Amino acid sequence: MPNRFGLTARLPLTCGGMLALALCGLALGQSASTPSATITTFDAPGAGTGFRQGTTATGINAAGAITGYYVDAGNVYHSFVRSPYGVFEVFDAPGAGTGYQEGTDANSINDVGAVTGYYIDGNAVGHGFLRDASGVVTTFDAPPVSGTSGTYAYSINNAGAIAGFFIQGALYYSFVRSPTGVFTTFAAPGSGGDGLNGTWGYSINDAGAVAGSAKFNSPRYSSPYWSFVRNPFGAIDPFSAPGAGSSSSEGTQAFGINNAGAVTGYYVDPQGVTHGFVRTPRGVFIRVDAPGATEAHTFAVGINDAGAVTGYFNIDAGLMHSFVRSSSGVFLAFDAPGAGGSAYSGTFAGSINDAGAVTGYYIDAYSTYHGFLRTP
Repeated sequence: MPNRFGLTARLPLTCGGMLALALCGLALGQSASTPSATITTFDAPGAGTGFRQGTTATGINAAGAITGYYVDAGNVYHSFVRSPYGVFEVFDAPGAGTGYQEGTDANSINDVGAVTGYYIDGNAVGHGFLRDASGVVTTFDAPPVSGTSGTYAYSINNAGAIAGFFIQGALYYSFVRSPTGVFTTFAAPGSGGDGLNGTWGYSINDAGAVAGSAKFNSPRYSSPYWSFVRNPFGAIDPFSAPGAGSSSSEGTQAFGINNAGAVTGYYVDPQGVTHGFVRTPRGVFIRVDAPGATEAHTFAVGINDAGAVTGYFNIDAGLMHSFVRSSSGVFLAFDAPGAGGSAYSGTFAGSINDAGAVTGYYIDAYSTYHGFLRTP
């Protein structure tokens, strides 16, 4: 579902987009028919049923608890936690707006049940929040407060550290918020310029390493996207996937990092085709493409500690299908029951736990969103 940036949930940059030669593994992977997995669909209580309303699941923890958000009939956003038994708790962050496209977006849940995300207030300004396992919500803004026009939390690790980004002076900067509430802010070297460019931190692992993306723009030059890993001590390692294009709409975007330090994301090549990737802890790239079509666009967005990757792809005029790719390269495609069969609909997987359970959302034929859980 489009988030506050008008873009796809959990992929807040572009859905069309991201040195030496080190492609390893299988370029297309091995395909396999989907085994007997179970797909459960769900709607949060209060979710609207109209155009671009409904339920978006964004994160799953080790126990199978799911978090996400829903849009009600008035186009206001609210968040939820769905227990492993299917019981919903819905919540709003204090201060969240109640107008059109205002409200609360939950993005990540850790293994103790703490949730992070952001909310939009009545002045269209974003703020971060932490909801602990008992349901207490703490709101926060990344420093410096003066001139900041939004804080967006995207990932929480099992220690309670949170990663995300904020806007200041029309540029994006990233942050890590410690479990005690101490902020560290940073920018990838070379990022920024002007025009809402900068550094986006998307995922934090249990060691405190952060993966994300960066970009530079100026009146004379606009870079492609590139990605980075920031280690727990603050050193930033930039990278681009082999084969990534060099125009301003191309390049490499990283969205997930596991506890071993493997990173997943996607890149756009010079022909405008999107490919998923895994970057191993040693910096070796494995391309992830949906088998069977040279023009497929593959978006890898989540990775677990076993190295299994999830995401989505399209091979037929904008209709999205989801996948799980094992660490050995076996590619399993699937669709949620009820997903639409035409452009701008389909199934969008976003998060995978260590048991291989996947959550995400699907868009039906009426452009309404619904959550799903796929258990292997």
